[in-house]
Amino acid sequence: MRFFGILVIIFLSISSFSQKREKKKSVIPENQGDSLKLEAMLIDAEKQLILENFAKALNGFTVALEMNSRSAAINFKIAQVLTKSGEGQKAIPYGLKAIELHPENKYYRLLLARIYQSVGFDVEAAKTYEQLLELYPSEENALYELAELYQLTGKTEELFAVFDKIENELGVKEEIVREKQRIYMKEGKPDNIVREYKKLIAAYPNESSYRIELISFLIQNRRLEEASGEIVEYQLLEPVSSKVTLLKSEVEWRRGNYENSMELLKEAFESPTIDFESKFQILSSYFLASTSQPERARLTKLTLGLAEEYAEEYKAQVFAADMLYGDGEKQQSLNYYLKAVRLKPANFSVWQDILNIEGELNQTDSMIVHSQEALEYFPNQALLYYFAGTGFLIRKEFKKAVKMLDTGKKYTVDPNLLTVFYGQLGDAYNGLEENEKSYKAYDNALLNDFKNDHVLNNYSYFLSLEGKNLDRALEMSTQLINQHPDNPTYLDTHGWVLYMRGDFEKSRKYLEKAATLDENGTIIEHFGDVLFQLGQTEEALKQWERAKEAGGTSELIDKKIAERKLYE
Repeated sequence: MRFFGILVIIFLSISSFSQKREKKKSVIPENQGDSLKLEAMLIDAEKQLILENFAKALNGFTVALEMNSRSAAINFKIAQVLTKSGEGQKAIPYGLKAIELHPENKYYRLLLARIYQSVGFDVEAAKTYEQLLELYPSEENALYELAELYQLTGKTEELFAVFDKIENELGVKEEIVREKQRIYMKEGKPDNIVREYKKLIAAYPNESSYRIELISFLIQNRRLEEASGEIVEYQLLEPVSSKVTLLKSEVEWRRGNYENSMELLKEAFESPTIDFESKFQILSSYFLASTSQPERARLTKLTLGLAEEYAEEYKAQVFAADMLYGDGEKQQSLNYYLKAVRLKPANFSVWQDILNIEGELNQTDSMIVHSQEALEYFPNQALLYYFAGTGFLIRKEFKKAVKMLDTGKKYTVDPNLLTVFYGQLGDAYNGLEENEKSYKAYDNALLNDFKNDHVLNNYSYFLSLEGKNLDRALEMSTQLINQHPDNPTYLDTHGWVLYMRGDFEKSRKYLEKAATLDENGTIIEHFGDVLFQLGQTEEALKQWERAKEAGGTSELIDKKIAERKLYE
């Protein structure tokens, strides 16, 4: 909370520096010439202060003080110049002297208190404010400054005492009530918060927003009987009010009377007096509180109606999309996210939602189009390059995939995402048959995450296909099945590495398990191949026929079956 700062603007007239002659001995100009010289000196010093030429201003006021040592105003001005120059401690004696010479001047005390605060003398600052308030109990600046000081130093008891003074002297102030409520909220004192609301309502009986806030607070804290009582009071002021209908709906919802609640909510939503933001807030709170699918279905229907009514409202479209996605309606959710992004394209999170859903729904073409469109707004977002690159990889447009992925990894700061980029690059280079670049990309991926399943699987499998570095391939595939002993894809990779090493007995063990777990043509064909190598031609033939029926086999499957012979 930021209280009003001191606004001390002192307009010093020339006459304010002229002092009556005293019988006591003092350094005061004795003649008209000296008086004119003093006035000229003060005018120039004030001019230098306004221009922020603090050194010249200080020099001028210091000379003036030598000419009139008992001027409270000149002491004040020197304190002011030193404070503005960042020399608060040097300013303190001059501030004290100004008060000594003119103890009733409130501006002098205000400045001294601020000087104390600036150098960290909080105790002295508080005392100075308190002394000022003894002289001027209604001095608003001092009250607010003292309250801020107690707030910053964590003196809650003293802070509340000042709040009481402010209310006694100046009346109920909203900013004070809000600060007290904030503290009560932190301390877990809801009764005190309610009391402050009622104080505001009593002070400003025609301000309906305070009544609405109180009712909403009571509802949120499940004080439903009190909330209902306040609604009755509110209705006396506004007998026909859609806001009252909304509040009644929320009370009914909290009581579990969902049918009544939804009827009231629908009635309120049909009123043109309820703005979009109010409708949005109430629907949001209802969704958070909903616990059953029927409740969510009713709320989703209202949400979709809201999105249709406010077709140009970005938040309405996103909210509808979020709700539908939560209900598992991914395609419908995607449609609303797309509406939202047309209204407000410079929102990265919505683009990310769109691309995630398109990835889940295998809408590769749309994923490529939308990721490239999003890059026009967010050219430094690595994730967008990932989606585009992955889309091109799926479509086997390997050169485009490499271009996107290679660019995107330059913007990647997350090590986990960088691993993914290198893994995809490895796949893309393999598609281009640039095997060395592929293996280098996989190595880079494993530097960041040596347990990455995707990379371990593809790297070891591609090495086995090439018959290259089979020891490394075996090491990686072994690590993979140790992590995932029942994954058919990984079992197939490990079995195929063993096959390429000529270890057919061990290979059979893993390929047979994989072919049992997954009706995948490639895996089953591999199992048939190892059976043939072990001399089990009839059993191999059965597995090849089974593989052909499953689909996804090599181009040699028909020849293997027809000639009852292994071709590789």
